[in-house]
Amino acid sequence: MQTEAELFHKLFAGGDHGYGLFDKGKFPNGDGTFRDYDFKHYAPTLETYLAHLEGKISMGIVPITHAGLTKLGVLDIDDHKKDKTKPVIPWSKEKYQKLLNKIKYLKLPLTVAKSKSGGAHCYLFLDKFYKAGDIKKILNKFEYALGYERDYLEKFPKQETLINKDGSKADGNYINLPYKGGNSRVLLDFAGNELNTSDGLLYASKRVRSLPDLYKFNLLESKSKTSDRNDRTFSATAFFKKHYDDWQDKVLEYNKIFNVPPLEEKELYNTVLKSNEKKDYYGEDTEAPPTELIDYDISDYRRLDIKEPKFITERLFKERSINFCFGEKGKGKTEVCLGFANAMVRGIPFLQYKHPIANPVLYLDGEMDPFDIIERDTPYLETFGVPRKNFFKIMNWHFQKNQQIPDIREKIGQDLILERLRLQEQQTGMKPFLFLDNLRSLSNYNENESDSWRPIGLWLRDLRGHGYSSVVVDHTGHSNANMRGTSSKSDWANVCMQVKPEVEKGTRLMKMTIHFDKARGLKPDETSDYVAQYDFQGNWSLGQSTKAKQNEELKEQIKLFFKEKEVPTQKEMGKRLFISEGKINKLIKEIKEEKK
Repeated sequence: MQTEAELFHKLFAGGDHGYGLFDKGKFPNGDGTFRDYDFKHYAPTLETYLAHLEGKISMGIVPITHAGLTKLGVLDIDDHKKDKTKPVIPWSKEKYQKLLNKIKYLKLPLTVAKSKSGGAHCYLFLDKFYKAGDIKKILNKFEYALGYERDYLEKFPKQETLINKDGSKADGNYINLPYKGGNSRVLLDFAGNELNTSDGLLYASKRVRSLPDLYKFNLLESKSKTSDRNDRTFSATAFFKKHYDDWQDKVLEYNKIFNVPPLEEKELYNTVLKSNEKKDYYGEDTEAPPTELIDYDISDYRRLDIKEPKFITERLFKERSINFCFGEKGKGKTEVCLGFANAMVRGIPFLQYKHPIANPVLYLDGEMDPFDIIERDTPYLETFGVPRKNFFKIMNWHFQKNQQIPDIREKIGQDLILERLRLQEQQTGMKPFLFLDNLRSLSNYNENESDSWRPIGLWLRDLRGHGYSSVVVDHTGHSNANMRGTSSKSDWANVCMQVKPEVEKGTRLMKMTIHFDKARGLKPDETSDYVAQYDFQGNWSLGQSTKAKQNEELKEQIKLFFKEKEVPTQKEMGKRLFISEGKINKLIKEIKEEKK
């Protein structure tokens, strides 16, 4: 279990080149005078963070590394910044609440804390280190959207790099941390409640975001960058129009919360709403094409906190992976995926694979009749019992509005699915594994055009960036040898697993060969073909292929030939068994090998 100090360290991670200290009039200058601040030129340790929480020191971190990376963004808002000659007056409860209401209304991923000087620190907690310049751009948008003048606000990290022009390394600016002594500079929830250390850290940990999570806020910054009410409201309107069906109502409410005084309704309609009805002023809320490329020295690259993905399904599906399960229509793909899903949510073995721990699953079905799911899943429920609450969620097309799941090529469909994944993650405390069954029924893409597939591929890649793994169920083409459509689909994948039916008369078993078309990150001995069989009672097992079974029968017949008084030639054996002489020769070699 993570201690408070460990979680605090994780949330407020900074550069490892040093940290700041504050203690009024305690640090000697060497000339008989004393200063309030000091800087230690070595990395803060877990013990340093613990000392801060215990009130032994008051520490601050530099939220940027010498490699120009940051895991924390901060908006530091203080009234006295504009005129430092005036006395510091701590914010009132009402003033904090006004800021909290703005953040909540725009759904900004900022967490507010009381600052040492009586103002507010608005923290942006990130899941890993990103380029500081990218995070500063996001903070600029938040600053503009909230409507605070630059004279009242500072942003951290202040720098995009800690390398001076002469090549030397700079210290950078540090920011004082909350919870000194556990009871000061506390975090606030949206109701304005002060959170103790334990509750505050838990609250903050749930508000950690990745950089792709923040792209949708790009629309919040105006091109003109003025602080005019009309201009800022234009910017907010573009954002609301992009993300809300009732965007006009959202703008009316925004005007009351953010604009002092509010724009008159007539002016609001004529200058903002009317114009946005006709035109999208600001375009898409995605990142613009990059104008520069980023590289790292290998020593810095190794410090990026890149963790090796763990196996969710041992020797097969990893964390943060894109996978395909493909095959002919109606030949076992869904049965295999439901088998994996049922084993995954219970943490039990499936075929030749183990599941180290139970992992939640979101299963999207765009094709089956809703009763088919009941029929196919009932044997698992009867055999293994009900999985943990919220661990196995099924989304069937039949129960959606207009009986359809939005196209996964379209952003609205992608966002809705991401929203469900995040909800399930909150409910279970774990990243759900996503099954998309199947690609054809869940999207309207042109299967023969790589450009048509690309929006889906980019979305799956973004999900991977968010920490989610996926299996896409797809069909084979006319030859049944490869996935249907463009070959570029497999370029995005970690594992491409093909299900080939095994025809065997006189049995109720479903038999299929599992073949690996692609297996990135797996060892050669983990990707050999094998036969899986299912009894429709929740029981899977490994079997023998029909071809292998036929070969065994042929070898037994050849063994009998060798017991005859006059052993026939290989040519004669072939004629009597209706197979080629070459096949006879191969089977005889296998017999000799088996005897060794």
